[in-house]
Order: sequence, then structure tokens, then C-alpha cells
Amino acid sequence: MEEKLKPTISCSCGPLSLSEEKNAECYQCGIPITGRPLKFEVNGKMEDFCCFGCYLINKTTGLRGEEGTALAFLGRFGFGYFLSMLVMMLSMYIYGSHFVDPNDPEMKLFVGFIKWIILAFSTIVMAVLGIPILKNSFSKENILNFNTDTLIAIGAFSAYFLSVYSVFTGKNAIYFETATMILVLVTFGRYLETSSRVKASNFMKKLMDLTAKKAVILTESGEKEVPVEEIKVGDIIRILPGEKIPADGVIVSGIGHIDESILTGESKPVLKKDGDVVYAGTTSIDGSFKVKVDKPQSQWTLNRFIEIMKQIRNTKAPINRLADRIAFYFLPIIFFLAISSFIYWFYMSGFEKALIVSLSVLLISCPCAFSIGAPLALWIGLGQAMKDGIIIKSAEVLEKLSAVKTVFLDKTGTITEKVMEVSVFEGSEEIKNIIYSLEKHSQHPIAKSFILWCEDCKEREVKNFKVHFGLGVSGEIDGKVYYLGSEEFMRAIGVSTDKFESLKQKAVENGEVVIFLSDDRDVIGFVSFKQKIRKEAYIAVEALKKLKIDIKVLTGDREYFAKTIRKELGIDVISGLLPEDKLRIINEEKSKGRVVAMVGDGINDAPALAAADIGIAMGCGTDLTRESANISLISDDLRKVPLVILLSKKVKRVIYSNMFWAFIYNIIGIGLAISGHLTPIFAALAMVLSSAFVIGNSIRVKAY
Repeated sequence: MEEKLKPTISCSCGPLSLSEEKNAECYQCGIPITGRPLKFEVNGKMEDFCCFGCYLINKTTGLRGEEGTALAFLGRFGFGYFLSMLVMMLSMYIYGSHFVDPNDPEMKLFVGFIKWIILAFSTIVMAVLGIPILKNSFSKENILNFNTDTLIAIGAFSAYFLSVYSVFTGKNAIYFETATMILVLVTFGRYLETSSRVKASNFMKKLMDLTAKKAVILTESGEKEVPVEEIKVGDIIRILPGEKIPADGVIVSGIGHIDESILTGESKPVLKKDGDVVYAGTTSIDGSFKVKVDKPQSQWTLNRFIEIMKQIRNTKAPINRLADRIAFYFLPIIFFLAISSFIYWFYMSGFEKALIVSLSVLLISCPCAFSIGAPLALWIGLGQAMKDGIIIKSAEVLEKLSAVKTVFLDKTGTITEKVMEVSVFEGSEEIKNIIYSLEKHSQHPIAKSFILWCEDCKEREVKNFKVHFGLGVSGEIDGKVYYLGSEEFMRAIGVSTDKFESLKQKAVENGEVVIFLSDDRDVIGFVSFKQKIRKEAYIAVEALKKLKIDIKVLTGDREYFAKTIRKELGIDVISGLLPEDKLRIINEEKSKGRVVAMVGDGINDAPALAAADIGIAMGCGTDLTRESANISLISDDLRKVPLVILLSKKVKRVIYSNMFWAFIYNIIGIGLAISGHLTPIFAALAMVLSSAFVIGNSIRVKAY
């Protein structure tokens, strides 16, 4: 059975087996080439193609990917439609000839001549539209595997060969119009499906179009314009107002606003200055910059976006795999029903009626709506999320997100502003330099807040730096070990904080965060930080409540600030937690059978993000590959958490409605076909309409 279910990917002219070995990709359709590629010249360069059909599409349309395939389908549809209309009109004349004298020799000769013309036109249609479908149905990969094209090929070619036999034998069983019109309608349906995927992937195309084609590099001899592909790490590039930034890097000179909306979803321009990071694909609005490229092209944010989109496009959610499984078992049942119907109607009404009924059963049952209902909605949803600066790592994550019942939020940098203000500092200038030096090695939001405040500090060399998770940090400076962290950390190393008790109590009353600096004998420094709840946190919490999701805040801070959050946001806060405590709470919630999401900054919260069913990392910037997170938010906007959950619920509703209506359509259609109330042409038309309905329903995801 495993061999039978070996996965395949179909391009416009046939299936290709997937190979685990990494091979060349087809220049046109982008899928891996498992065998020896065909090489053709495109724009003066030899490119690899999986088959001649893909080369022909590229040559005739000039477009790559599904957009070229969609245009090819449209061209084939137009050509086939023109000939099929001629076939249908001439067939009407044949049918009308039954009402005149059949013994008239001139009429008999003319009717015979018309039949040969119809045969010629029909053969062209079958070759252009039917052979690709026939090839996909009975290739060596699909010989033991029923698929949608198998139904279409059997139906259309049965009608065609029966008609050919009738022409050569002088019989009247002519069904050329049925055979050709079936293929025309199916081709039009394929055009609708492919063009809808093109629209769904427009955001990825937009990302690719954002890439600057050339860059100006500053060299010792002056400025030099080079293709973007030649940019190397360490190059200094010049950007003028209105220009796209060609590479990720750090500003070494310049100040101005940059439009980063394509990456973050935020329409407000961002002020950038010396030392700030800029991303490829964004646009300088009013600033002139010199930027030093700090990473290779494969790690540029825009390229990572495109790579992630390619990866998630090939993933399948459980509902998608369920649709594939239904289609796999559905097709043999349809063959059985078609054969049974043929036998029944053959004995009841003769061969022609039996053939028409069996063809109708085959065509009305094509599970096109099943096959596109789930992946199309998922792909549109994933693309829409990325457009808003939300990177979802797979289709399975998007589906699972819709079932989330509890959301745990980290406090610092999530509920509160990431950067805090230093409220009180107690200690000498030397103490300030020591704290600054230790915090320079830390990624904690408190560390970053102190560094921003301490502009005139001098950094000292730190040896044996160590992070004590949930407590603080330690390090050796000038041969002496220092400890920096919470009151609990001081207790753990046996140092009293009574020296700063009054400052601590006042800070506690004001809801501030407190840290201490000590050597191995005594506390020698004190810093308190003001925290502010994010403005968007109020909106995000309210939105999550409307979605009937339980919200809890997990924090290592003491109870004093937890009270403030409870009062301001009206949600549960669990304080005084170590990292292992957060894991325990998350696992306890999961043990109740609830799907749990954890929202944090993706650095200090990595264990909790990994333990949750869905880990959501905020403020990822260029770091899109955090292993602990299933979802990465490029910005710090907490409102995107309920937004992505709402999107997942909308996608799930659309998928299930697609599956429901596809199922109902097939049940009703099969019933009408078996009872003899549906002709093959109307069955093919109904199949196209069902696909059009699924496409239209899936596009609704954009309006979430």
C-alpha cells in the first residue's frame, strides 16, 4: 500500500514522483526534477525543464510558474472551445438528418462527409486537451492509483472511440460533441483552479518583485554599480531617498525614515539612524544611507520570507490529508457505481442509454472540489498572515491554532513595553560601569533598558559570564565575581538586601522592577525600573476574550506588579515563576485536554514556547528561524495574536464549508446521474461550477 500511495506532483503535462534526493528544479513549474532534466535556452541561458510541456508553456506565454500554466490552460480552452462549438453545430445537423429520408443517396453522402469533418475537428481537440489528461491518468506512477484525471479520461475517450467506431462502421452512435465539450469544460475548470492559486500566491510574487536588481557599492576607487547577486558580506552600499534597499545590513552613516510595511505589516515609516538594522526590499523614504552588509544573501530577511513561503506551501494540514484520503477511496466506489449503472441501464434501455448514464456518473463524481477545497483556503490564509507580518511555519500550525482554548502571555516585552525606564539608580560611577558591562552580555529586556539609559558608561572586560535563568547574571571583572539580579538571587547566594530596603519598598509600592548588584559579600548597587502596559495590550486582551479564550500572564516578577495587571486588564496573573514553573503550568493546562498557546519574545521564553502546543514569538525582526516558535510576529504588536487566531478560525470554517458542499454536491449529482436525469455535458458543467464555488468561498479568507 505504501508504494501505491507514493506522493506525486503534477505539472501541466503529467505527474512527477518526489525524490528525497535534492535535484535540479524545473525552471517553469519549480518542482524537483527526479530524472535527467531537459535543457533549453531561455534569455540566452540554458535552463532545466522537467518536460517539454513546461518549456512550451514558457516559450508561448513568457511567464513562469502557475501564472504561465494558467495562461496556457486559458489558451488551450479557447482553442478547444472554438473547435468544440463547430463539432456541436455539425452534430446538430447529423441529429436533424434522422428526420429526412434515410434512403436519399445525396443526403446519405453529405451526412457521411459531415461525420468525417466532425471526426477531424474532434481528434484535434482530443489531442490538444485530452492527451495531457490521459498521460496523467495512466502514467507509470499512476497505473495503480486512481485519480481525478482517470475519471475524465475514461469518460471522454470512451465517448470519442465509440464515435470513431460508429463513423467507420456507418452507425449513428455519434458522441463527439460530448467527448470534446467534456474536455473543454474540464480545461476551463483547471484554468479557474490554477488562476486562483496564482492569486493566492501573489504576495510571494510581490516579495520577489521587491528585490532590487542592482546596488551601488562604495569602493576605494569610488562608486560601482553591480547586480544584487554580486553583493558580499562586508560591502558598503549607498542608498538614496526613494530607493529600495538591496541587502540586509547595518547603517554606518545616515538618518531617515524607511517604509518596512511589506515585512512587518505596519504602515507607519520607521526612523533609522547609525547602528540600526535595515532589510532588503524595504524603501528609503527621505534618508540617504551608507549600509554595511552583515550577512550572506541566503539569510536576508526577504529571502528567508520567500523560502519559508515555499516550505509552508508544500506542507499539508490534517484536514488536507483527510481530503486526499477521501478522494483516494472515493474514486474506486465511483467506478463501481458507474459499472453497475451501465449494467442496469444496458438491460433496461440498451447500450446508448447505459453509456450516457455511466459517463454522467464518472463526470459528476470528479472530486475537484475535494482536492482544492482545503489547500486553497490554507494557502490564502498563510499568504494573508505573512502580508500582516505573521510568519506561520506550516499549514498544520494554522489549523491547530483554530482550536486554541488558553493563551499564556509573558509579561516583560509582551504585556508591558519591552524597554523600561530607569527610575532610581543607587551606586557610584564605577558601580554603573560594572552593571553596564554585565548587561552588555545579556539579552534580557531589563539589560537592554539599562544599556539604553547608560549612554556614558565605560564597558569593562567580563570573564566567566553566566546566565542564571529566572534570577539574574554573574561575571568576573578585574578578578572579582559580581552578581546582578533579583532579590531572590541575592538570597540564593546568601547576601542581604537590607541596605536598600527603603528604596526597595518605595519601588514596590510604585509597581517597579528591582535589581541588585553584589559581590560575594554585600549588596553594592540598586536599580529600579518603571514598567508600562502596552496600549495595544488592552485591545488584544479584549479581542481574545470575545473569542472566548482564557488568558493568563506568566511572570517571574513579584506579586506587586501582578496586582497592577489584574486591575488594568482584568486577567489572571501568576507571578514569582522560574522557567521550570512556567513549563509546569503549561503542561498542567495541556493535561486537561486544552490546546495551549504561549506568547513571548522567543529568547528567554524559549522553553515555554517549545512546551506549548503553539509557540508565538513576538518582535522577531530578522530572526525568523527560532526553533522554539511555531509562529513568529515580525513586530511587537500584541494585537496580531487575536488577529492570527481569528484568521485560523476563518480558514477552518471555509475549509469545512468547502468539504460539506462538495460532499452534498456529489451525493445529489450522483443520484441524478444514476437515475438517468443528467447528461454527460451537464455533469461536466456541474463539476466546473462546484470548483468555482469552492474557489469563491476560499477567497473569503482575505476578508478576515
